[in-house]
Amino acid sequence: MNQTESILNFHGIGSPHSGIEAAERPYWISELFFQQILNLVDRAGYRRRVLWTFDDGNASDLSIAAPRLAAASQKGTFFILTGRFDNPHYLSPAQTRGLADMGMEIGLHGRDHVDWRTVSVDLLNVETIGARGVLAQELGRPVTEVAIPFGTYNRRVISHLKACGFSRIYTSDHGPAAAGETIQNRTSVRADMTLEDVRNILDNNVSVPTRARRWLSRTLRRYVI
Repeated sequence: MNQTESILNFHGIGSPHSGIEAAERPYWISELFFQQILNLVDRAGYRRRVLWTFDDGNASDLSIAAPRLAAASQKGTFFILTGRFDNPHYLSPAQTRGLADMGMEIGLHGRDHVDWRTVSVDLLNVETIGARGVLAQELGRPVTEVAIPFGTYNRRVISHLKACGFSRIYTSDHGPAAAGETIQNRTSVRADMTLEDVRNILDNNVSVPTRARRWLSRTLRRYVI
């Protein structure tokens, strides 16, 4: 049986800038809360390995998240939107390389943060194959991991990403992830959560009916819908 992991997913840390849409603001957490989560993981010694991922390529990835991870002897995977390279609120190519130089992993989040279920084949190729090429060129290395925007996907999206050769495909499906599987479940941390909520995520402390609903939802979207 594959070893299981708990993958916590973050977006912005600190105060959201004016360009953040209302729907995204709940996913920005304070520096204090982020540090409390780091401290919790450090103290608790969880039997399940805890991994850290970050979506959207916000500037706080480099200014806040990465230094705090490094200080805690942790490593994160940062998923970048190449269409935001020229936006000062997001990581530039040089800043993305700076993350990599710190020992952080870099993955793809697409180009323009769109729902991949609804786009044409041509646009899906631009969002994945094209954007991966841009990111790999800037990094000077292959990009092998991808995080699906919004966590929204269906069988078509999963099949496409597998055909693209991504070694890891990250969702937002909650629950533990199996270390050896291509598709990885994550749980996004929100500002309305408490430290106890995070503890429950790491302990997978959810009811049997909730686990069943999550399993059914994942199965339908990955293999049926």
